[in-house]
Amino acid sequence: MYQSLLSVLKPLVFNGKSGVLHVEYKYDDQARLYLKEGLVEQVETGRLQGQKAAYTCMRWVSISTDFQEGEQDGYTPDPAIDTNAILSYLEKAAKNIEVINKYIPDPDAVFRVDSGRLHRAKKLNAEDFKIALLLDGKRSLSEVLAISGKSELAVLTHACKLILAGVARPAPAKKSMPEKERNDFLHALQDKLTELVGPAGSLLIEDAFSAMGIDAESLAREDIPQLLQEIGTLLDAEEREALAGWSDEYHLN
Repeated sequence: MYQSLLSVLKPLVFNGKSGVLHVEYKYDDQARLYLKEGLVEQVETGRLQGQKAAYTCMRWVSISTDFQEGEQDGYTPDPAIDTNAILSYLEKAAKNIEVINKYIPDPDAVFRVDSGRLHRAKKLNAEDFKIALLLDGKRSLSEVLAISGKSELAVLTHACKLILAGVARPAPAKKSMPEKERNDFLHALQDKLTELVGPAGSLLIEDAFSAMGIDAESLAREDIPQLLQEIGTLLDAEEREALAGWSDEYHLN
């Protein structure tokens, strides 16, 4: 489950606590919030300090926390940090997170966007469309986060909007082909490509897997059309036609 810092930080503020709130972020970062008598005086992450650090960690939702009570030395208070502003933002974020937890089960969830519904959907903005382009039915939300350049909360919020708009749906789980079936297919494919282009045939298969972002062991039957399509981009027209004929005979279409 995703969570906001609100449930942890708010009681510390309201009870006038002093100490350090340590925050561990799932995606290779951490933060320290220095409190004195209920006020956040400084925030540090692995790379940032002050307002920028506060702005960053407020948008983390895959977190664990630990509070060490007592006076802490070794930090310089930042007067620009506004405790009330932090709580106000976290209050709003908490409402988003409640909805997100209902529709997005975990960071490894995979969603696929219906392009037809996407173009007909109303009330989606340019940022929603950017995330929609990354929901390809293969990438997990963790992978989307890594390449999006956005905060975790932003990615999940955009994804949730797409789900609620009926644009994004969970991608059906794919089952890898049984080992013998997979090996028989790949050997037959390599033989056909060797017949068409010579010894480079095996390299075409490797390049196609690389372009798809999968390895041979995870190949599912529903991946085969895309695999052949990727290989086809590396062939001339006559060779593509011959490969298509072979796939028909192999009962792949």
